[in-house]
Amino acid sequence: MRIDFAGVPRDKWVEGLRNRVTASAVRRTNVIEVSYRSRDPKAAEAVVHAVVQSYLSFMERNHKNVSAEIVQILDKERADIAQQLDRRQHDMLMVQKKVRDLGISGKQDVVHPAVQRVMRLNEALVKVQQDRLQLEASLAAIRVAVREGADMRQHMNDLEPLIGREMMLNSMGLNTKDSEMRATLERKVMEDQSKLQTLLKHYGDAHPKVLEVAQSIHSAEEYLRNYQSLAQQRLSGLDDQRLRTMLVSMVEERLAGLWQHESKLSRQYSQAEEEAVQLNDRMAELRMVEHDLTRLRNLHDGLLARINNIDIGKDQSDLRVAVVSEPKSSGRPVSPRLSLVGMMCLLGGLGVGVALVYVLDVLDDRFRSPEELQEQLRVPVLAMIRQLSLAKTAGLEAIQVHVAPESVESEAFRTLRTTLAFSGQDMERIAITSTEPGDGKTTVISNLAVSYAHAGKRTLLIDCDLRRPGLTKLFELRGSGGVSEILRDDEDIAAMCQQRVQATGIDGLDIIPCGPKPSNPAELIGGSRLSDLLAWAESHYDQILVDCPPIMAASDAAVVGRLTDSLILVVQPEKNHRRLVLRAVNGLAAIGVQLGGIVANRINSDKSTGYYGYGGYGYGYGSGYGYAENTSGEDGEPLQTASAPLSVAAESRDAESEESAAATPTSSHRKRIKPRRAA
Repeated sequence: MRIDFAGVPRDKWVEGLRNRVTASAVRRTNVIEVSYRSRDPKAAEAVVHAVVQSYLSFMERNHKNVSAEIVQILDKERADIAQQLDRRQHDMLMVQKKVRDLGISGKQDVVHPAVQRVMRLNEALVKVQQDRLQLEASLAAIRVAVREGADMRQHMNDLEPLIGREMMLNSMGLNTKDSEMRATLERKVMEDQSKLQTLLKHYGDAHPKVLEVAQSIHSAEEYLRNYQSLAQQRLSGLDDQRLRTMLVSMVEERLAGLWQHESKLSRQYSQAEEEAVQLNDRMAELRMVEHDLTRLRNLHDGLLARINNIDIGKDQSDLRVAVVSEPKSSGRPVSPRLSLVGMMCLLGGLGVGVALVYVLDVLDDRFRSPEELQEQLRVPVLAMIRQLSLAKTAGLEAIQVHVAPESVESEAFRTLRTTLAFSGQDMERIAITSTEPGDGKTTVISNLAVSYAHAGKRTLLIDCDLRRPGLTKLFELRGSGGVSEILRDDEDIAAMCQQRVQATGIDGLDIIPCGPKPSNPAELIGGSRLSDLLAWAESHYDQILVDCPPIMAASDAAVVGRLTDSLILVVQPEKNHRRLVLRAVNGLAAIGVQLGGIVANRINSDKSTGYYGYGGYGYGYGSGYGYAENTSGEDGEPLQTASAPLSVAAESRDAESEESAAATPTSSHRKRIKPRRAA
């Protein structure tokens, strides 16, 4: 049974046992599963049995009759809380006496009487202050009127609301009862007049009732006229000096009373405000005591509930433990599992391989083969141009097809010419651009133009790269007039083009250079004169080739591409990033520019690259095939070739086109003019 501890010191047995024993709870149950990993199944069963028995003994010893101890602890805590509760209740009674609580402290919509008193005193004080200020203003106005000797009767009506109607009447020798009687008589006159109108509907003018009511109305009206004349007499009987003295004395008397009343209200308000502030502090203390009292009561009730629940089962243990199943060893080894190890190795190796492929793809962001180039760009690959090794960088000596027309490198440009001729589309106006500067678009377009000239076509090169004119530099035409002047001026297109067309020194090949570099090349290219320039060129030449700026550097190539039959993109696989080329192709497709194909430039013939099969294509011609403009040797017999069938057909078809061209009139007389395309 101690096979797992053989050779292990005894002081290490506990640690070894802990490392091999596992206890885990089964989800959503009260079951604990105990397992032990051992070299021998019997030893594993014995260890698990011993551990479980030890656990059962521990639970029996420590958890039996523990309820009584819990009840004692809880009851002691409850007694302490009950004492605190009594003290807080006594404190609450004392605070309520100080506050003089009337039972409305807990009601939200009821205001305490002390607060109500402060509010009423404040309103009365504000009202008295307003009356005092108005009366002071009136007194100042009366004094000004007295000094100026003005009529004081106009101030009497203004003072009536401030000093009172009764005081005003008494000052004139009238009684308030007279005014009340006057008002009563006025109402009675109105009632008698209404009654008289009703009686006249049923009786005549001489009827006793009608006469009685009419007499009553006459008497009342007579009294009112006499009362009004009496008031006017008494008012007119007052001389100006007496009236001024009377008004000033009445206002000063009323103002003195308001000052006394305001002072008394101010003292009462200050006293009531102080009492309200003290009341607020006591109410806050009362709320704190009530909160503590509520908390202690809830805690006391909770302890009582727990004690009652424990008393129900105090003779039982809180935890009951039972063995669900006896220890049983597994029939198969749990470690190592060869199938699991093999599956993990397979998945790990697959994951490492995928990660390695992804890392290599990210690090080497290049096109590895022409198939990959065509599949990802979804554009045909027209030609594969090998790395050229010319010593010259300018002049006709820098053009491969002119210097060595029979070389393998020159054959790639003739293959490009043949592919464009057999594309099934009209390819008389072709624009060539690249992804970024330095991809060799100028080299490709110049060699392609020479190959067209060798085929007997009148060819025109137009340098529309107004920023970095590569064609102008290649043919050493700097300082000459060109495209920028044609696009900028408003003169006749035909006359300007005839003046600025330059001969290149190669039969059938002319060029319109860039001209002076403009400050706004994008605006010139986007103007309407570029389409007129292309229309003139199409009417005078068989083939037009337009050199455009790199598509990722400027938008000029997109504008020119919409005016030509096709736009060819020059890609340098060893240099251009795949994502950059994809962005350029997608950008052209988004604006509706027809991309005729891709030209892969500067292909290395090394066998380690995926382009070797295409780069080695030139070697199939060997040194036994010399290219010439005619298709026969010196003795009149056809030259023997070892080329692929596609190239033979291309050259044969090209020869046929040359023969047909020789039998027809000059190309300038048989050209048809196409409609202009809007940029």
